[in-house]
Amino acid sequence: MILKGLKEKSNKNYIDKCVKNRVTISNNNKIKTVGVIVDDSEFLDLNWINKLQDVLEVKTENFQIIALTNPKSKTESIYQNTFSRKDLGWKGNVKTETLKSFLNKKNDLLISYYTSDKLPLIFATATSEAKFKVGVVEESNTNDLIIKTDIKDTSTFEKELVKYLRILNKL
Repeated sequence: MILKGLKEKSNKNYIDKCVKNRVTISNNNKIKTVGVIVDDSEFLDLNWINKLQDVLEVKTENFQIIALTNPKSKTESIYQNTFSRKDLGWKGNVKTETLKSFLNKKNDLLISYYTSDKLPLIFATATSEAKFKVGVVEESNTNDLIIKTDIKDTSTFEKELVKYLRILNKL
C-alpha cells in the first residue's frame, strides 16, 4: 500500500515536470493528426468520436483513440486501444507499447475527453507529444484549451471545438 502511494507521487512529480517544461509553439499549421483520450467508464459513444473525425476532416489512419479501462471490470471495452493504471511504472515509465506509441506520436491535436481526475488520464495528457491539447477538465493545467461542457453534451463540445480551431486557423 505504501509503495502504491509512493509510485503515484513519483508519477505526479513527473507530470508536474512535463507540464513545467512543455514548450508551446504557436503556428497556423492545419490539423492533420488527432489523438483522443477517453475514460471508458465515463464515455462510450464511439459513433460520436468517429463523427468528430469527419468534422475535423482527418483521415482514419491519422486519427487515434485510446481509452483508460479498469482491468477488474467484467465487461470488455468498446475501444480498440486501451490502457490501465497498471501500465504506469515509476517516475513516468510506461510499461506497454500501446500507450508508449500513443504518447510518442506527435499529433497536431490531442482531445482529452474525460472529466475524472484519475492519475493515468492526466498522465497521458501531460506526457503526450501533441502540439495542441484540448480538454474538458478545468482543474487540469495540462491542456492548452479548455471547453467547459458536460461530457454527455457532445454537440456543444464539437461546435465549440470547431469554432476555436477555426479562430486559430487550425482547420
